[in-house]
Amino acid sequence: MTDTSTPDRFDQQLLHALQLDGRAQFRRIAPVLDVSEHTVARRYRRLREMGLHIVGEPDAERLGRTRWLLRLRCAPDAALPIAGALARRPDTSYISLASGGTEIHCTIHTGSAEEDEEVLLRALPRTPRVASFDAHCFLRTFCGNPPRWYTKLGALTAEQHSALLPPCTPQPAPPVPPLAALGTVQQSVELDAADRMLVDALARDGRAGLPELAAETGLSSSSVRRRLVRMRETGAVGVNVDFPPARLGYRKRAMLWLRVSPGALQKVGETLSAHPQTDLVAATTGPSNLIATVICRNATELYLYLNHHIGALPEIQSVETAPVIREVKRLTPRRPA
Repeated sequence: MTDTSTPDRFDQQLLHALQLDGRAQFRRIAPVLDVSEHTVARRYRRLREMGLHIVGEPDAERLGRTRWLLRLRCAPDAALPIAGALARRPDTSYISLASGGTEIHCTIHTGSAEEDEEVLLRALPRTPRVASFDAHCFLRTFCGNPPRWYTKLGALTAEQHSALLPPCTPQPAPPVPPLAALGTVQQSVELDAADRMLVDALARDGRAGLPELAAETGLSSSSVRRRLVRMRETGAVGVNVDFPPARLGYRKRAMLWLRVSPGALQKVGETLSAHPQTDLVAATTGPSNLIATVICRNATELYLYLNHHIGALPEIQSVETAPVIREVKRLTPRRPA
């Protein structure tokens, strides 16, 4: 009898396919995986029962918002209530407890200097029992936006991977400009009121059909389709997949705070983003100018990664490893309209 608590090879293939395109129809996935559409639907329901979530998430950087990584230190008995309060905020995502439960990592998005001031100078400093916090501004994300860790497991062949890429592939991030062009500002994507209603509906269910999205937003199905294609092509909105890595046997997660030679940030960031262990790699402000989250099977694999991969890069001057004890929030269920 099949153990429904353990995903098998086919489940991993389906996760890979869904992370490539979270809205891919089962009839498109089935022939690539050489199974029936009924089998795909049945396995999808099974993964849902094991913790699969698919939601639409706006890309803060493409929308001209600022993305921050907060590192809060507090008393052990206060960490979980504070993390829970942060998780209820609509502007936060990816909240975890680390370092024995005395440290909280939280990603938050702000849209203006006024919001930066309210969150960083007023709201958080007044939070009871927060001993200290650091705010690191994301400067450039090398991987993790959108998340792609499941595709690094190699469940699909290169041919299957290519066949399941979404028809509306997001535009790639622009290359790092030469020094003479640093004054050029990337044009951010603007969303109108109808777009924001559609984003809210996708945040509740990233796979909702056109009729359901039309009913929720009051738009026509053709308008929903047109807006959805535009937002996905511009990268303004991604349909992101979340499934507990521990279900796949990956039970050790850690945040790495790296100090890298300033002139080597691009090189090291791109190198780390290619590693199968990395879930997020980004250049940030602060004493640690590059951060990475890694997912490993166990502590031994984490040690081997630090020794053989991180240790092999001479541009990395130092690394601080903060093991993640509990993940409080992984995907943002709703964005402010």
